[in-house]
Amino acid sequence: MTDTTQMAGPPGGARASLGGFIPQRSTGLKLLLVCGLALLMAIPALFVYGVVYERSQGAQQALNEVAAKVGGEQTVLGPVLAIPYSYAPDADKPGEVVYGTGLVYPDTGAIQSDVKVEERQRGIHLVPVYTADADFTAVFDPAKFSAAWPRGATPIWTDARFYMGIRDARGLKTAIRATANSAPLSFEPAAYGGGSDSYSPVPASDLSLAAAEIVGIEDMSSPLTIRAAMSFSGAGRLAFAPFARDTDVEMTSDWGSPSFTGGVLPSEHNVGETEDSFTANWRVPYLARGIPGAGPRLNLYDVTGYDRHDLAVRFIREANPYQSVQRALKYGAMFIGLVFLTYFLFEVTSHLRAHPAQYILVGLAQTIFYLLLLALSEKTSFDVAFLIAAGMTVGLISAYAKAVFRSWAYGGRALLVLSGIYGLIYMLMRAEDNALIAGAFASFAAIAFTMWMTRNVDWYGERQPASA
Repeated sequence: MTDTTQMAGPPGGARASLGGFIPQRSTGLKLLLVCGLALLMAIPALFVYGVVYERSQGAQQALNEVAAKVGGEQTVLGPVLAIPYSYAPDADKPGEVVYGTGLVYPDTGAIQSDVKVEERQRGIHLVPVYTADADFTAVFDPAKFSAAWPRGATPIWTDARFYMGIRDARGLKTAIRATANSAPLSFEPAAYGGGSDSYSPVPASDLSLAAAEIVGIEDMSSPLTIRAAMSFSGAGRLAFAPFARDTDVEMTSDWGSPSFTGGVLPSEHNVGETEDSFTANWRVPYLARGIPGAGPRLNLYDVTGYDRHDLAVRFIREANPYQSVQRALKYGAMFIGLVFLTYFLFEVTSHLRAHPAQYILVGLAQTIFYLLLLALSEKTSFDVAFLIAAGMTVGLISAYAKAVFRSWAYGGRALLVLSGIYGLIYMLMRAEDNALIAGAFASFAAIAFTMWMTRNVDWYGERQPASA
């Protein structure tokens, strides 16, 4: 009898390797597949990133809508002196007269401000709105007034004015209260285009200006002290212009999470010295300001320009969920890869196989974590939102590991490893300055651990068990 026994193929027949070159259970090929799936899962993470961006734009729109009603981001200018002048540039043509306006900044200027902040609800968003009281002191030296006009020019003292300014005058709560050497000084809205038909006494500015006239300024010889007080509201950002040659600003507030911005940072500040408060002091000396103290070709843009020389603070919420989630999404592929590596090591150590579809489900669960975190953080504090979202995700993936690898031990291991991974995510969200170094070391540690655990793995799948 002829022996017709045939070699038995793999179960199901369809798992035979291509041409005998690809092993049936190659661990190396499975690792490559897992890495490819981790990269593929970055696609749904991009959709989550789009949702985060859309929600952050909604928060910005809420800020803009509230700001429009209370004055917006305010920049405030202390007292400066503007002196119009006329002169004949050509001595042979005395009838041709040129007009201009020169500026004189105070020799010294000081601002003391007290800022109260409250959060107003706009839809689901909270917008910080502030009310500020500011007291100004400016000291002028009359001997320096002549630097405001060109040589040979004639000052027009009748149109000389002191000016103060604010970016959005709708935020003013009271009239400007001011004195000049203890005599009352009345500020009125600046009349653009006023004065002679050939010139405007109002200096160039991006602020809404108020002007005050003072009699007898041309005859002064001793220092002139202007004191003024202003109450106003705004939202988001508050800035003071360095309106004097030497400017000192002191600010106190009941807000606990300021962000100091502008062209000059505080020389001293205390944040959180008492609960939910801060104090800050700015000092801008004449040389550091870099702007002449008086001159015929100056304009107020030099000191009021956004982020150029201003002394500013931005009132922000301590935990911005959109920035935190965006920061974590930047490392999304890495975290998905770490969880996939965990499942792969479970495969190697348990000798059980996880299907690619199961890896995809785990990756989708991680992607949904970011949606949960975003949705919850809009309703409650960020820490509570993270605890709930991470707890749900870690619990789900750990329970799934128990089912896939048919062991409570692997479910417990998954719970331990995933808790560490999500703890790392929280640290990256919070430690903005140290996020890169923490992520780099965590990735290195994960790869090193994987290399150690798989050092004896048969990557090609060529080793066959001994025959019975």
